[in-house]
Amino acid sequence: MLTIPPGAFTVRQPIRFSDSDPAGIVFFPAFFRMFADLFESWMNDCLRVPFADEFLKHGHMFPLVHTEVDFKAARAMGETMDLTLLLTDLGRSSIKYTIVGHDAGLVCLEGRFVVSVASKETRRSMPIPDYIRRPMEGYLEACRGARG
Repeated sequence: MLTIPPGAFTVRQPIRFSDSDPAGIVFFPAFFRMFADLFESWMNDCLRVPFADEFLKHGHMFPLVHTEVDFKAARAMGETMDLTLLLTDLGRSSIKYTIVGHDAGLVCLEGRFVVSVASKETRRSMPIPDYIRRPMEGYLEACRGARG
């Protein structure tokens, strides 16, 4: 069982009608929108790196290059779920993290993700800029308690 360390970046996600399929449960593409929103919020609110500025002013992209998600319990319209982002590793240009969806102790989903930092201009990977890497390294250290 994965432990969520104190201070891990978590957002409460309401499950809306627009997230749901005809059965009233979350349609899997809606989860991927939630995951992208969580990553953007993590950069903005946890790292204090304005995501929009990275894209619009600095020409940096964060394309998803690998993902795998285990869905363990369905979420239905009207419910909520906490989404926690746990940083697991940093490479030269890669950012590896886990997202855990949980509600009152129940793990609803667990996904592993890799994004690359890339140039909008060249569409090629680039080193993580130091002003982004520094807060990520601090958060990575805080997440070490989640491993086990």
